[in-house]
Amino acid sequence: MYVTRRLSEYQRNRSELKQPAPEGPNSGVLIIQDEGSRPTCCFGSCYEPGLKGLPFPQNAKLTVNYTITVNNVTIAYRDPVVFIPVLDQPLSSNRYYAIKRSGKHSGEASANAKEEDRVPCCFCFSYVPEAKPQ
Repeated sequence: MYVTRRLSEYQRNRSELKQPAPEGPNSGVLIIQDEGSRPTCCFGSCYEPGLKGLPFPQNAKLTVNYTITVNNVTIAYRDPVVFIPVLDQPLSSNRYYAIKRSGKHSGEASANAKEEDRVPCCFCFSYVPEAKPQ
């Protein structure tokens, strides 16, 4: 079960991030971006499009941008996602599920890998096998 909190509360008091998850099994905190937490520019006349630091609010439309370079060819990718905090973890752990917001795999969590997941290939090369979204 998740409880909701305003992002501005955590921006005013960073020590709140270290608080344990709410009582009970499988519980966590969802962060909602409110007016007081949106970064402004031009002396407050407009809002900046990006976020400044963690935690990620769950009501913000976020996009993950990354590039891959192979044989001097760079390919840019953009994935619209929602970051959902992992249950039973304090927000200071910065652990999230990345849920795809649109496309064929909408609503599915992206897989991730660690350095230990690398598989040896020919000669001295290694790669991380592609995992399907869950």
